Amino acid sequence: TDSPARARGRQWIDKRRGPGLPIAYVAMLAMLIVPQFVLIHPYLHLLIMGPLLVWIGCQRSLLESLKAPGESQVEVVSKKDAMQFPLIGSCVLFSLYLVVKFIKKEYLDFLISLYFAGLGAFGLYGATKPPVSDALGGDQLKKFTVNYHWKFWKSTKEEDDHIHFSFSVLDVVLFVVCAALSIAYAVTKAWFLNNLLGCAFSIQGIEMLSLGSYVIGVILLCGLFVYDVFWVFGTEVMVSVAKGLNAPIKLMFPKALGVKPMPFSMLGLGDIVIPGIFVAMMLRFDSRQALASQNYFYVNFFSYISGLCLTVGVMHFFDSAQPALLYLVPACILSSLLTAAVRGELKTLLTFSEEQSKQDGDDKKGR
Repeated sequence: TDSPARARGRQWIDKRRGPGLPIAYVAMLAMLIVPQFVLIHPYLHLLIMGPLLVWIGCQRSLLESLKAPGESQVEVVSKKDAMQFPLIGSCVLFSLYLVVKFIKKEYLDFLISLYFAGLGAFGLYGATKPPVSDALGGDQLKKFTVNYHWKFWKSTKEEDDHIHFSFSVLDVVLFVVCAALSIAYAVTKAWFLNNLLGCAFSIQGIEMLSLGSYVIGVILLCGLFVYDVFWVFGTEVMVSVAKGLNAPIKLMFPKALGVKPMPFSMLGLGDIVIPGIFVAMMLRFDSRQALASQNYFYVNFFSYISGLCLTVGVMHFFDSAQPALLYLVPACILSSLLTAAVRGELKTLLTFSEEQSKQDGDDKKGR
């Protein structure tokens, strides 16, 4: 039986359910296909694709949060994780900078291609399975179950030692297609396949990461605000890695078609996922409070779009790379605080904890 919190959440979603998510999938697919043949201004392309991925990721994050604990694969960010993330990210970023600088490009490209050929297949499959399954009725197909005890040398079998999963014929066909597209990217490095994988990683990142509480979200965003500003304005590291690492860690928006080398504007996946998980938390906050409208989500979502517009404007004016989180972080945090202050819910927002909400729901279920 569902906990009361999850039951209320499903009722809240059912009242607001519409064709929004399928339309968003179609729009995303159009933004992947059309620009191959018709040039869309890179700024417009960026300002459509970024918010579109955030919106899709937020809706899927809400649906994922309503699954039973054993079914959900969401990773919750702790306060310790949030405080360490900028430091760990800095170490990883500088390591990638050294790799780009000192390893021959052909060797680096080969290793990246090999890595993302595998990672991309699973990421793309995870992102495409829900809409494809819903559209083709995958839940109604016959399921085949695999239950394998991989630690065969142990006499005592424990639950953690089992590999258990089920699949349908549709799942197999979809995974083969995803693997083929991922391998095609590894071989061709085509920009639209780069964007396809980048879209999948962005949606999965927003869907599968939960900030746990509002305070943790603020800590994470503030830490990454400093991280982004330092590595973009203080050094050449961020820009060098973005341009030198030929991998789907960014979305690419062509400035011209039919020319070689093709010029691009870029948007890092971090500028989508990091603010995206905060905006997704605001949507879950609306759901947990059972608000009549999605006030916090819409204000935060449009604040994200405004921050992205400001980033593009400053980038165009100064003709130089900009740390997008410099504009996106204040936009998201200040808009949420302002919304709470206007509604008289500042304390409720500041003390909001998804872990506590989940615990309360489980306690009620136990009673």
